[in-house]
Amino acid sequence: MSEASREADVQELIRSIAEERQEAKAKERRESWTKYVSMMVVVLAVATGIGSLKAGGFSSKVMLFQTRASDEWAYYQAKSIKQRVAEMEARLSTGPQAEAAQADVARYKKDQIDSQARAKDLEAQRDGFAKHGPDMGFGIALLQISIALASVCLLTKRRWLWAAAGLLGVLGIAYLIYGYLI
Repeated sequence: MSEASREADVQELIRSIAEERQEAKAKERRESWTKYVSMMVVVLAVATGIGSLKAGGFSSKVMLFQTRASDEWAYYQAKSIKQRVAEMEARLSTGPQAEAAQADVARYKKDQIDSQARAKDLEAQRDGFAKHGPDMGFGIALLQISIALASVCLLTKRRWLWAAAGLLGVLGIAYLIYGYLI
C-alpha cells in the first residue's frame, strides 16, 4: 500500500469520526429535552408518594373514628338495655327497691344522652377526615397517569405526550393540594 493511499484512508477515517461526533452532538441537542422529562417524572413520583402517604393518614383516621363511634353506639345500646331492665324492675318493685330502680333509669338515660353526643362527635370527626379522600385519590390517579405518559414520551420521543403528562401532573398536584386543604 502506498503512502498516499494510507494518507487518504487516514483522512477518510478522521472525516468519518468527525461526522459521527457531529451527528451524536446534533442528536444530543435534539433530545436534550428528555432530561427535563426525566426530572418531571421524579417530581411527579415524589408528589405521588407524599400524596399517598397523606391520603393513607386520612384513611386511617377515618377508620379509627368509625371504630370509636361504633364502640360508643354499642355502649349506648347497652345502656338502653339496662334502662329497660331497670324500668321493668321499678314497675315490679315497691318501696326502696323501686326508688333505686328509678334512680338507675335516670342514670342510664343520662349515660345514653352522653354516649349519643360522644358518638355523634366521633362521627363528625370521621366525616371531616373522610372528605379529603375523594379529591386526594383523584389527584393520585392523575399523577400516576402522568408518570405513565411521561415514560411513554421518553420511549417514543413525542413532545406532545410530555405536554399531556405535564398538564395531568399539574392537575394531579392541584387535586392533592385541594384535597389536603379542604
